[in-house]
Amino acid sequence: MNSLAYLTTDVATALRFDYWHDVVCRHCIPAASRAMTPGPFEGRLDVCDVGAVSVNRMSAPLHYWSRDAHHLRRHPLDDLWLAFVQAGEGAFEQGGRQGRLRSGDMLLYDAGRPFECTMDARSVYLARMPRRLLLQRFAKAEDFTARVIAADHPGATPLHAMLRETANPAFAYPRAAAAERFGGALIDLLAVTLELQQDATGNAGAELGLHARMKAYIERNLDDPALSLEGLAQAHRVSARTVTRAFARHGETAMGAVWQARLAASRDVLAGGRARSVTDVAFQHGFSDLSHFSRVFRKAYGCAPHTLLKAR
Repeated sequence: MNSLAYLTTDVATALRFDYWHDVVCRHCIPAASRAMTPGPFEGRLDVCDVGAVSVNRMSAPLHYWSRDAHHLRRHPLDDLWLAFVQAGEGAFEQGGRQGRLRSGDMLLYDAGRPFECTMDARSVYLARMPRRLLLQRFAKAEDFTARVIAADHPGATPLHAMLRETANPAFAYPRAAAAERFGGALIDLLAVTLELQQDATGNAGAELGLHARMKAYIERNLDDPALSLEGLAQAHRVSARTVTRAFARHGETAMGAVWQARLAASRDVLAGGRARSVTDVAFQHGFSDLSHFSRVFRKAYGCAPHTLLKAR
């Protein structure tokens, strides 16, 4: 593993940002940049090659980068890059997608396409991943550029640890074979993390559809006093846990949605003058206890159900 360190404090104050720009472009991706904070620019870039992977550790105040068609023509690079914000924050835009990064987040981006980013890089790792090797492990990796991989995402924690390990002084000079295996393991772990993100995205989409179907099912079965979490799960051939998760994505609970639907339908019938008695309305909408119905109705709408009946 080769290791290099660049500090802007090694050059005159007036030349620091230009020096920073040149160093980053040489070891990362040629692009346009500008400082976004006043005063002397103080940055540090540590560069190390671990097998087929190059890991760059950056520390710098808020600044901006842009890679456009001009850079692509002059410097056609074909790598995918992984940014890990250990401390700091940033914003990234590529291919019409935008990602906001906070401490602990990661994001994959493509050197072969234009992008823009701003970065407050208190401690940021930028890892160059050979496109061919990553796509061999996960063919859909390019579909996940400019998508934030949150700190709590499956696979993120061990990937963070491996990236941080490249900054460990005890790891500075491994044998070539060990460095190759370590770099390969980084690519393997990134591929797994992206694949797990694909699964989570697919599950989220499935749960959105499931939520809509269950809401419609609830509306059709408001008069069933036995309507329950378990009943919803059985009717839709999923687990009770999946039902709970689908409603939680909308800030709801399954039974909370049932009671809200029942109350809303009851109020519509009462206010529309389509009821003979409060008792009939309660039973027709799945309430088996009249006093409970009156209590929750008053709590939800600020009046007793019989007042709406009398108002007609």
